[in-house]
Amino acid sequence: METRKKIIRLALGNFLTYGIRAVTMDEIARLSGVSKKTIYEEFSSKEELVNAAIEAIICDYKCDLDEMEAMDDSAIDHLFGMTRYLRETFTSMNPLLMQEIQRFYPNCWQKVNEFKTEKVLRNIIMVLDQGKQSGDFRKEINSELLALMRMDQITNTFFTNYSNADSSFLDCQLAILDHFIHGILTDQGRSNYYKKLQTQEF
Repeated sequence: METRKKIIRLALGNFLTYGIRAVTMDEIARLSGVSKKTIYEEFSSKEELVNAAIEAIICDYKCDLDEMEAMDDSAIDHLFGMTRYLRETFTSMNPLLMQEIQRFYPNCWQKVNEFKTEKVLRNIIMVLDQGKQSGDFRKEINSELLALMRMDQITNTFFTNYSNADSSFLDCQLAILDHFIHGILTDQGRSNYYKKLQTQEF
């Protein structure tokens, strides 16, 4: 079991950095310090290893979101939590990862979409409703619709090349999040947001 976990974590780290197709089973064997035969004893194919790696990262993300939901924070605090989480998640993630999952690994893509609809969507709706109740977010916004739009923003960035020599994939994600945030804030929320911004470290 420890060998299996080690292979999954090492493969996942490389998939996040380089994409899936650029990482061979030979490289995974070499980097993990086990034989290729050992890898195939644990995983019958690269696709099975990819499935296991994506399931592992989805499990990590679910735990992270559970922790965020359990915190007794304001909606503004949650916005900053989202920003920090984007930085931690996307700093080293290669956009090719999602592109390749969608194109070549349909079972994984289904798992990703289930995670988005069953967990991410619910989390965003929760934060939006909380902000509307506190007066920090505009009461007239449709929480369910805005949450779906926000999920599409995150996903579509993987498939649209907004980056250039002066901006990274992370820069694009943060710019889109900033635009989203300023579209939902009330005057009170904007004041609270900027006050909080002065004390935050990212």
